[in-house]
Amino acid sequence: MTSDRDASAPDRLAALLQTELLDSPPEPGFDRVTRLATRLLAAPASIIALVDRDRQFFKSSVGLCEPWASLRETPLSHSFCQHVVTTAQPLVVVDASEHPLVKDNLAVPSLGVIAYLGVPLKLPSGEVIGALCAIDHVPRPWNEEDIAQLTELSEIVMDEIALRTENARRRTIEQHQRVLVHELNHRVKNTLALVDSVIALSIRADTALTEFGEVLRGRIAALTRSHALALDRGREALGLDELVQAELAPLQCDRVAVEGPAVQLAPGIALYLSMGLHELITNAVKYGALSNDGGHVALSWTVDDGRLKVSWQESGGPPVAPPARNGFGSLLFERILGAALKGEVTRDFATDGVKVTFDLPLTP
Repeated sequence: MTSDRDASAPDRLAALLQTELLDSPPEPGFDRVTRLATRLLAAPASIIALVDRDRQFFKSSVGLCEPWASLRETPLSHSFCQHVVTTAQPLVVVDASEHPLVKDNLAVPSLGVIAYLGVPLKLPSGEVIGALCAIDHVPRPWNEEDIAQLTELSEIVMDEIALRTENARRRTIEQHQRVLVHELNHRVKNTLALVDSVIALSIRADTALTEFGEVLRGRIAALTRSHALALDRGREALGLDELVQAELAPLQCDRVAVEGPAVQLAPGIALYLSMGLHELITNAVKYGALSNDGGHVALSWTVDDGRLKVSWQESGGPPVAPPARNGFGSLLFERILGAALKGEVTRDFATDGVKVTFDLPLTP
């Protein structure tokens, strides 16, 4: 039978394993505590010991002799700290050679433990996973102040363990979120590919839909490209220069001059802006500056006071006339890039070339 305070009690061992401290490398936060313990108590050695089923692992130690300092563990035959775990109380040993509980412990000849003061390391659940101890190699009395100081240091150790555990929990949650976002992006990309295939098949079945279908497929392709960038970066922001390059890549021409500083866009803003750029590029190729051999486009952007200002200026193309009616591009600019994103979009259908400007917040 094992009691709740037995060093080998399953619940206690399970709690110890969940901390993920066993066999972990040294960490500055724990090493600071053992160094401070030796200074405050004027002791030559200090240990943060985690008591496992048949050994004690040293998460941190100062002043231990070799080979134990390098091994960072001993069997329980060499452990005073196991008794702190079983009693969940401080253990005060003035002279190990005269103490009935530890006088035969192998830590006395092997580690030179003569005087020992250990306090429990207790989890919020009540399980004692180890001890913080100070060691001397000669007999010495320990007073109430020594116990109080070591107890206060043990609370710092437990705070460090709690912080470490919380950070590990958050990393796990973030990893799960990244996996979910990655999977969602894949599914969206596959869905867009399926929609494109359905449109392509519909065009084959009804040639009257050819022009409309190709326009729609182009818009689907713009969505797919922006999602592909989001997929590569997970949840991170997207670079505007990358977005522009992705939209211009199908043109394979050098008649679009691009200039602007490095800007990171939230995925939602990047998605809509990519569709806006796609509409501008498509119209320029069909009717504007890129529909002949001599036209050019200047695409530039600036950032000012948390807002992104994008300018699209065409020149050298056919004479421009204002559209007779509002199409998809107008709705996209006014309702999405304008109203929905809390931005401003202006369009100037000057005879010598269309000019469009976007003024958008960098944060949605």
